[in-house]
Amino acid sequence: MQTPMASNASQPPEIPRAGRVLRIGGFLLFAFTAGLWIAGGATRLPSWLGTAGQRLGLNEIRTTQMAIGFLLASAATLAFAGTRARAGLAIARTLLVIFAFVSVATIASEFARPASGSLLTALAWPVAAAAAALLLHRVADGVGKGTTVPFRSPGLMLVALIVLWTASLAVASRVPIEASDRPPLKNVTSDDSIVLDPVSWQGRTLPDTPLSRILPLLTPLTLEGDSVIVLYNPSCGHCRELFEKHFATADPRRRVIAVEVPPPPGVIAAPGDGLGPVPCEDCERLELPAGKTYLLKPPTIAVMRDGRVICATDNDHDTCLALLAAPTPAKAAAQ
Repeated sequence: MQTPMASNASQPPEIPRAGRVLRIGGFLLFAFTAGLWIAGGATRLPSWLGTAGQRLGLNEIRTTQMAIGFLLASAATLAFAGTRARAGLAIARTLLVIFAFVSVATIASEFARPASGSLLTALAWPVAAAAAALLLHRVADGVGKGTTVPFRSPGLMLVALIVLWTASLAVASRVPIEASDRPPLKNVTSDDSIVLDPVSWQGRTLPDTPLSRILPLLTPLTLEGDSVIVLYNPSCGHCRELFEKHFATADPRRRVIAVEVPPPPGVIAAPGDGLGPVPCEDCERLELPAGKTYLLKPPTIAVMRDGRVICATDNDHDTCLALLAAPTPAKAAAQ
């Protein structure tokens, strides 16, 4: 008579219905929002969130990728540990609170500029805020009154969550994001510092970048044909290697503009190991205005074609420069 009772007592408690709704509904909420951002690109990024990313030195594309990573990681967390333990339930509630806060902040910022955005953008955030509030008020409250299923190993759960978040952020950082059509954010972080982030330049004309506003002479030099702008520091060993590898010999098919980055105010320029100017035959040599702190990683290059940036990078120089080998439509037609 007692054997069935012992068998029933050994069974794990069943997840309440409210818990299942929380896990499924929360997962769909985060996953669907991430899908909208991936499809819409940086246009879906709320302006206030883009400004916050800019203050951290991130352009709108990087900020969008980070936000997508957060959404994917949140969806994976809710699917994996949304209601299985008290810690998982607390994480689920925290994620929904953050999401609801972001939704409300975005609604407020959209009201501040009512002429912008599309109907989808206007409706998506209020619906998202309402869904998050419903899950928090009704469903999460019901889960709290129910029984959670404990994990056998809390340490294993922590490791799994770290892996999920790391993998989600890594995947999001490789998602191609289309730049928005809105004017670029100001790249000045303070009165005497300027962020020069090459990723935000790609696909834009030079006047749409802070580089042209800092050094206006670059625009007429790059309006026609193929050009390469190289931002370098004379004491940078990698900069010298780049010039020796690609620009030591003149190439009539391209114009090379070597732009020296001056040291920050109050910093004495390094002598560059006494090696003299960087080797760059038949290139234009310019210098950014002194008195500012330029935040960039030299060498940074921007490959221009008929006044538009087709590639810009501070690390994968070979890939960008290889694009110059591809003929323009006009050249292809002439051949």
